[in-house]
Amino acid sequence: MILEQNIPYFTDWIAPAVLAWFVAVSVLLAVALSIGAIIALIWYGPARFRAPFTEAVTRGVANAFISPQRTWAIALLTIKESIRRRVLLIFAMFLLLVLMAGWFLDPASDDPARLYLSFVTGATTILVLLLALFLSAFSLPTDIKSKTIYTVVTKPVRSSELVLGRIVGISLVGTLILVLMGGASYLFVSTGLQHSHLLSEREDLTPVSLDSGDHIVESQRVVFRGETQLSNGHKHPVTVFADGRIYVEPVNGHTHHVTTDLRTDGQTRYTVHESQGALQARIPIYAQTLNFRKSDGLEESVGINVGDEWEYRSYISGPSDGAASEAAIFSFDGVREYRFSPDVLAAGIPIEVTMGVFRTHKGDIEQRVRGRLAIRNPQTGLRVDVVTFSTEEFITFRLLIPRTIEGTPLIVQRQGRNPDGTAFISPSNEVAESGRNDLQLTQRRQFDLFEDFVADGQIEIWLHCEDRGQYVGVARHDLYIRAADASVAMNFVKGYYKIWMQMMILISFGVLFSTFLSGPVAMLSTVGVLIAGFAKSFVIELGFNRVLGGGPFESFYRLLIQQNMVVDLEMGLATQFIKASDVVYSKFLLLIGQAVPPLSEYAVYDIALVSGFNIPANWVVIHTITTLAYAVPLFIVAYLILSNREVAK
Repeated sequence: MILEQNIPYFTDWIAPAVLAWFVAVSVLLAVALSIGAIIALIWYGPARFRAPFTEAVTRGVANAFISPQRTWAIALLTIKESIRRRVLLIFAMFLLLVLMAGWFLDPASDDPARLYLSFVTGATTILVLLLALFLSAFSLPTDIKSKTIYTVVTKPVRSSELVLGRIVGISLVGTLILVLMGGASYLFVSTGLQHSHLLSEREDLTPVSLDSGDHIVESQRVVFRGETQLSNGHKHPVTVFADGRIYVEPVNGHTHHVTTDLRTDGQTRYTVHESQGALQARIPIYAQTLNFRKSDGLEESVGINVGDEWEYRSYISGPSDGAASEAAIFSFDGVREYRFSPDVLAAGIPIEVTMGVFRTHKGDIEQRVRGRLAIRNPQTGLRVDVVTFSTEEFITFRLLIPRTIEGTPLIVQRQGRNPDGTAFISPSNEVAESGRNDLQLTQRRQFDLFEDFVADGQIEIWLHCEDRGQYVGVARHDLYIRAADASVAMNFVKGYYKIWMQMMILISFGVLFSTFLSGPVAMLSTVGVLIAGFAKSFVIELGFNRVLGGGPFESFYRLLIQQNMVVDLEMGLATQFIKASDVVYSKFLLLIGQAVPPLSEYAVYDIALVSGFNIPANWVVIHTITTLAYAVPLFIVAYLILSNREVAK
């Protein structure tokens, strides 16, 4: 799974986040009080402004005590208005899209689960956010224009209850639509991916005969090979062993379970059951750190740059004469036996790896680039090669580090520099020499994975490139230990909960803008927030003036004179004025970038869901608090604005 931006652990994130939020809200309230005092001073004069200002502050404090009954009444009114606007047509439109998608989504694609999940999550996100956008932006302006709001404000309803009721009502309508879409999406995906194949002994399987000189364990002797019949645009290679086991090779990310029944005529009947593994929720154990061992034996945090514009992955090269073998070193923590099921633990620990491949020469283009995995004990330095495999670019390979490992042991020290610049060596020279001189260790050829290589939950996995003149590239999340699988249905719920959080932020902004803008203008303003939220990182980069080609003024000037982005502008008065304008504008963009919600960060939910990874609870908690952190101040600002409008008085 590609994660270009790491999400911190909740324990590391909560303290600075809460502090920053309280500071921001305090500044917001201080600014609101200052503006109110200035307006009262101008309107009533220095002698009389204190009484109305104090009355306004007292009224604001009283509005903090919200009546649930009155708020719920406003919410019900909002729901009825939304139903009169036929919002359920959005769900009908979604069902129509799903029905039409069955004609165009190809179940024979290399990864049909990703295709189906990307479609339903994308369509749901667009429709639900559009629904929230229109309802929130036009709710209050429509009532004010039609004057139906006067039947509400003449009742003993506070402005805070009116704003909160609108938010709650629109949120409930959006939640209902989202739940309906989520249920329809899950049924569409699960039924669309389910299929079975036909398998006949006479038509699809070929007997395999072995020479009498071959000595093979009976349980490993192959008696039939063949393929299932075509279904969903693909076939599965099948191997039948002498002991009755049937291995169905995975295709397009799934496999099938096959059972056999002996018929009365002596022929075997095969039943291929529904597909398995098409939808997954893998729980990975990611490496804490990734270091790159160079040809001189020293380590750095970044590997070789092969010229790829996307710098997500760093590369290591294949073997070269007279140089140490380069390696990508993944350091894991928390690898405990209780995290694996007994069946998995008996065989070893499963590894999944995705790599980039860069060829400096064509070689045998039909042959894959070879990689090699080794494991190392971080405390003793004991290292043994585990498996050699062939890889293709961006293809996920499933490997197994066996529980019992056979190989030639080595004591390998790691040397390099820490992020602070200090040098390190691990293990120490004394520990390394003790291991090298240990005859019992050097003469062993069999090791236990957890007893010999896992030290206090820590283990290292080393990745090497085996082909001369070729390169393989990895990022920290490209190689992981697959600890277990979570519930696919619950993972689907968490993926759609992400849409709900985005919807809540959009509703809060829409209601805020609707308290002082007309419907179309409020909608455009909310759309601007939506776009800025999805481009938050780019806006912040503009704010810090780090974008290639300069800020907006410099970029526009380069377009006029057709100047390349990497070429410096000629020094002069015009250039100085343009750059100074960009500096001033960048401060404004930086303020906007810090204020808009980080909607782009929620995209990791889609990445995890469509890639078949479990969405961690850590993400859900952090983004739930983030959503509330935006919704609460927006509600306060919306109340302050509405309470000072003539319609609220």
